Amino acid sequence: MSEPVAMPCGGREGYHFDVGRLAPLRWAMASPLIDLTPLRKALAMLREALAFWNAQPDGAPLKPHLRSAVIQSFEFTYELSVRLLRRVLIERVESADRVVNLSFNDLLRSGADAGLLAAPDRWREWREMRNATTHAYDETTAQAVAARAAVFVEDAAALLSALEVNLAK
Repeated sequence: MSEPVAMPCGGREGYHFDVGRLAPLRWAMASPLIDLTPLRKALAMLREALAFWNAQPDGAPLKPHLRSAVIQSFEFTYELSVRLLRRVLIERVESADRVVNLSFNDLLRSGADAGLLAAPDRWREWREMRNATTHAYDETTAQAVAARAAVFVEDAAALLSALEVNLAK
């Protein structure tokens, strides 16, 4: 009889062939590092865009262009935040398949339960704002989203801090 051969099958599971049957084999593989640098950079860009936009007086020719930069930075930072939240939860739980398929509300609930989100209800607001900028872009919506982006920065920064603490464990 030959020795079982370990064959990776993707993810964290591997299988070995043993006398004609497949059996799960958990292998000691360090989980891939989760790089939070993109979120740090996105937050810095959003803060900078907000500072430039707020520094311009109302009616200045650059004001609407800077508002657009704020909105684009908000959208990008929001998307990164949600993706990294899901990724950290996937890496930290036994049943990663369930986290992958969580609805947005369940993702927020799981993030709050894990101590990663202090205000999950506000993340619903951020999602609504993100959807509003994608589907119905007008002056009123643009102004409202840009004005709320400063509050979003606080929540995204809190999430980043929580992710850093969680990944340091």
